[in-house]
Amino acid sequence: TQSEPETVCNVAISFDRCKITSVTCSCGNKDIFYCAHVVALSLYRIRKPDRVKLHLPISETLFQMNRDQLQKFVQYLITVHHTEVLPTAQKLADEILSQNSEINQVHGAPDPTAGASIDDENCWHLDEEQVQEQVKLFLSQGGYHGSGKQLNLLFAKVREMLKMRDSNGARMLTLITAEFMADPHLSLWRQQGTAMTDKYRQLWDELGALWMCIVLNPHCKLEQKASWLKQLKKWNSVDVCPWEDGNHGNELPNLTGALPQGANANQ
Repeated sequence: TQSEPETVCNVAISFDRCKITSVTCSCGNKDIFYCAHVVALSLYRIRKPDRVKLHLPISETLFQMNRDQLQKFVQYLITVHHTEVLPTAQKLADEILSQNSEINQVHGAPDPTAGASIDDENCWHLDEEQVQEQVKLFLSQGGYHGSGKQLNLLFAKVREMLKMRDSNGARMLTLITAEFMADPHLSLWRQQGTAMTDKYRQLWDELGALWMCIVLNPHCKLEQKASWLKQLKKWNSVDVCPWEDGNHGNELPNLTGALPQGANANQ
């Protein structure tokens, strides 16, 4: 803005099969969503792809260099970033010169610019730690200061992901549910023998509705559903896990009489 001095941000974006798999930005803004600088760079790359120069993987470039070029390359790299990389460079040099070091037991070396294997799983970048921190913060506020509204916004984001068939929808809901299960309020209500508040009950109902959308999704693979079932059973076995009727495991209504009988039962 005009009232603020112009700042330059260093942004890095990693891609894998047309997905943004990781982002970093020197602005330091922490949020579940991409900062404005990452969005700006993404749009620039989309609109002006010819302005972004493509390079071979760095391992291929190094392979083309002779010994003198390799030494010059390493020394210039250390000179430009000596305060950041010199300790790491010295440590790696010592390990490479030691025949019994772990690094010499592995053939070749990693190349972060070569991309992932075609068989490796690839999915959109999601700052999982930030999702956990935000949900934990909202739950700790006990439904005050708009925390319930913020949690509903997260739920809406999950719904949006599911609508777009984004695999991060299930990942994000798993993170949210894990924080709900770790909420200290559950233990407190269990100890006091009191039911959870209506506001919390609404949040848990929304959580359950979203899980129904995920496990009933016809586009998901069987192995995905199997892993979700395993995780849901694990959560269900925890003592503080709320019951659907909110009575902490009191006798549930008998639904046997409501089940279909006879020839149409299997259907």
